[in-house]
Amino acid sequence: MSCGSIGGIQRVKVGNQWILDLNLRPLLGDIGPCQSYIHLQSIKMRLKVGNSSWERFLESKYGSILDPEDSFSRMPETVLQHIVSLLPTSDINRIRFLSRKWRRLGAQVETELRLTGHKLNEVEFSKILNDEFHSVEDLFLTECLGMRNLKLVNFKLKTVYLTYCGSLKNIYLNTPNLHTLYFQGPRVRRCTFEFINCKSLRVLHLGGVSMNNMRLIDCNKSFPHLQDLSLGDCDTSGCINILSNSLKTLVLTRFKSQVDVTIDAPKLDKFEYSGSTMFSFENVNFPSLAKANIKLNPSWYQNLDETWFKRIIEMLHCLKHVETLEFNTDSVKNIIIPKELRETLVPPLDELECIKVTSSSSSTNVVDLADSMLWVSPRLKKLLYRSDPEVLVLQLTHRVRGTPNDPCNFCASHPSRCWRHSLIKYSLNDTCRTWKKKMVPYIRANVKKNN
Repeated sequence: MSCGSIGGIQRVKVGNQWILDLNLRPLLGDIGPCQSYIHLQSIKMRLKVGNSSWERFLESKYGSILDPEDSFSRMPETVLQHIVSLLPTSDINRIRFLSRKWRRLGAQVETELRLTGHKLNEVEFSKILNDEFHSVEDLFLTECLGMRNLKLVNFKLKTVYLTYCGSLKNIYLNTPNLHTLYFQGPRVRRCTFEFINCKSLRVLHLGGVSMNNMRLIDCNKSFPHLQDLSLGDCDTSGCINILSNSLKTLVLTRFKSQVDVTIDAPKLDKFEYSGSTMFSFENVNFPSLAKANIKLNPSWYQNLDETWFKRIIEMLHCLKHVETLEFNTDSVKNIIIPKELRETLVPPLDELECIKVTSSSSSTNVVDLADSMLWVSPRLKKLLYRSDPEVLVLQLTHRVRGTPNDPCNFCASHPSRCWRHSLIKYSLNDTCRTWKKKMVPYIRANVKKNN
């Protein structure tokens, strides 16, 4: 046996259990056979139930409690409040599970609810959320099955994460204070959303959603404060129209079919596309774009034909205001524009600060890659290519203006000259000697004498 004291309360350890001598007789009066000794949970605290206190709460809600007589629940609330005032936070979190009343009172003031791997009844869950967890601001459900329809009507919810809750088919949201909504569903079962009032939403991620009923996302009307929009693994047909005066980040990933995209987002700063198919960008407007990241991993049956590369060029034309362009691909062959196309088309971009290329392929013709990227942006200042463990960095300095004697397609249609007609100096740093041996002759051969 050992003893200790916390907050003026005598604490005695017997075996592996702590016993609190609360000495509450003056406060209790004649309330019946309440015990003055209350057993706390053992040191192990039955933590095997789960890592989350909320999981333990719901697990114990319909089961037995640690104190069979539930003495706490029969105490006046003034007594319970006095006990709480004398206990440190760590012991409050433990002792509340001894009483139904404390579990209920604790749930009512909690701001976060996390559930993982539970089978939930949609009617029962809505009742628990509204009646017992009505102060919850952050809701996290992970791999929770059983609910086909989820209706959230809550004026305090600020964050909702729904991850791989595979039975969900319809979600109804009337959450005027919601700031962040993250939904990721399985690819085989698509979920539909109905947004009634989510005007405070700032971050919206929808993955595995059926978008056939929401092709037009008028953020100015539905989400006037939205800053971050991510759409992935979604079923849709026809086109997607995105209108937003507040949007700063847009991510489009893994669409199953080719769709036409129209985007009007004057404050958009970052754009990311990832997939095995190329979108058709009908009309876009993002003049503030600073960074674009394009991840291309075409499937084995995807033909890298003229249509593929023309759509890449079409997409790049839409990124004409970008400062930094990044490609991520399993093979640089996916982004090396064929020479026959380069000879007939105008380069999509002008003067970029940097193009970054990351590839998982070990075999790369670095000269072909550089030649293609310098066509994409003829006044490129920096090209960085990474194929672990090798890295290539090419930096170029250009003349500002001037008209060459033998203009190319770019020089003929732009007031500034391309790199071949304007290069003043360059630097080449790499970790692969073979690359450098190939790059130096290429640059020297392409810099025009009348530069």
